[in-house]
Amino acid sequence: MKKLSLYCMAGLLLPVLYLNPIFLKTETSALTAPVLTNGSILRETNLPAKDTPDFSLTYVELEETEQWILDEILSDYVSEDVVELQEKGIAYTIGDWVERDTHTCLFFNKELPDGTVYTAAGYAKTTEGSYVYFELSSPERITEQQVDLEITKTFGNTGASNIQSC
Repeated sequence: MKKLSLYCMAGLLLPVLYLNPIFLKTETSALTAPVLTNGSILRETNLPAKDTPDFSLTYVELEETEQWILDEILSDYVSEDVVELQEKGIAYTIGDWVERDTHTCLFFNKELPDGTVYTAAGYAKTTEGSYVYFELSSPERITEQQVDLEITKTFGNTGASNIQSC
């Protein structure tokens, strides 16, 4: 029975992941990301530009709340990004996987012809208790503290931040 439930959940999750856009549009004055529910776009969420114009933050609301499923979603997003980078012949490095009470993220760098783009991709818990997938990018190296600060500013969840690096 558990296998059947797992297969059904995986079957329902796959179309949602493939319909979910990998690269989200961002603007310099406002950050925009489509919000998905059951694989369909409901509305666009606009975030005002932060005090630090170096950061580009995009996010997509998720319906899942189970940590292992959220970990899989994060891994799938990063894997799809890595496959695209490999197909284009772009060098990349994958850094630390960091878990906090309020969010989990994976650091990776893309060595583009215009320069390196530093990215922290992950999922964060909002004040409403839902989760979002986010990508925080910058032309300058991103620290764990900067990610913590941006996630707290954007999603307002200030739970304890215990470091559990893998």
